Amino acid sequence: MEQHIEIVLNQYSATVMQLEDENYNILIDRPKNKGSSGQGLMGGQHLLVGIGGCFCSTLFASAQSRGVRIYGLRTEVIATVGNAPKKIKNISLNISYSYCSQPEEFTKLIKIAENGCISINTLKSKVSFDFNLI
Repeated sequence: MEQHIEIVLNQYSATVMQLEDENYNILIDRPKNKGSSGQGLMGGQHLLVGIGGCFCSTLFASAQSRGVRIYGLRTEVIATVGNAPKKIKNISLNISYSYCSQPEEFTKLIKIAENGCISINTLKSKVSFDFNLI
């Protein structure tokens, strides 16, 4: 059975879009030095938030299903942008944690999260990914 994920954006100001949602107030804009008001993250940054958030929630789910406790998870999502056309060429996820009840399993959890993340699976054929436990 197919699933659907949907968002609706409405114009908020001359350069800003806002997520239409009763629970969240998320603004999308460009930086001031690009002629906008700088009231929110750029669309490309939101893409990285989606990738990082999807990866981390999938990692947490896989850890929980295996009885692994993780605290202090930190994931840096870094995109390398190329030109002509301007697009993301590579995304690196630098992953660390303060505590893992089964540290010997953590690398396996990273692979499971990579394979289970909708965002990463959608982009893998066009963008290369690096996963680094730091």
